[in-house]
Amino acid sequence: MAMKSIRAFLKLIRIGPSLFAAVNVLIAGVLAGDLRGFQIEYVAAFFIIFFTAVGAFAFNDFYDYESDRENERQDRPLVLGLLSKRIALIAGITAFALVVLLSFFLNPRAMTLVLVSLPLFYLYSLRLKRILIVKNMTIAYAYVASIFLGSLVSDGMLEPLIIYFAVMGFIVGMAFEIMLDAGDVEGDRKVGTRTLATRFGTRTAAKISVVLYAVIMVMDPLPFFISLDVRLFRDFVFLIFILVPVIAYAFLSWSLMKNQSTEHIQKLGSRTFLIMQVGSAAYLVGVLV
Repeated sequence: MAMKSIRAFLKLIRIGPSLFAAVNVLIAGVLAGDLRGFQIEYVAAFFIIFFTAVGAFAFNDFYDYESDRENERQDRPLVLGLLSKRIALIAGITAFALVVLLSFFLNPRAMTLVLVSLPLFYLYSLRLKRILIVKNMTIAYAYVASIFLGSLVSDGMLEPLIIYFAVMGFIVGMAFEIMLDAGDVEGDRKVGTRTLATRFGTRTAAKISVVLYAVIMVMDPLPFFISLDVRLFRDFVFLIFILVPVIAYAFLSWSLMKNQSTEHIQKLGSRTFLIMQVGSAAYLVGVLV
């Protein structure tokens, strides 16, 4: 029984995506050339992003309970009755309190970024997620914030590659969230959440996601061809590795246009998460090798 509750809690806080978001801080630190060994500020930044994600996911399931139930989400422990809404609320409040405390270990610029961004994720669950496009932009901004934090935490500066990487994070975040909304369209309509899928239909939402994925397919290998960062320019190791997610995004887009059912989009969501990880790893290999 205890193990079942633990697994349900890990599912509630999306342990995989939460850890991936936190690892992005470290990746950004390496890309910026700031992280070169054990640095306590990066430990604080890692857990800040981790607990921010944990809190956001817990609040999301707490406030999305009715929509998830309408969509018969079998991946939501609250809907399945494995955890109570009270546990989700306590987890969210605790996580966000820890973020505030940890932010005091950062330099002023990094701390400001954390404390200004944090309320957005409260507002997302309370209100922003019901506003057309704004909900997608808020989640996409979370990708940007984690990348920026990884650069600001050490020297308070944003390098060109970091800005470029953050722009890609925003675009792929938008594509990912719009795609997921297409899978939640029925429940969102019943609870009044406005998304591109509820407004214009799932196929149109899928087309928009595919266009954004296409932009990423162009941007991903671009540092090989332009002198954005000397470590990636004309680096064939980087090019070989980055072509893997590029090809994967192409197949993902094809599959999305063929099928926009809820079950299929949920599967594509897991694949997209993996592709994002491979893309981040390709950039990491590129600057290290």
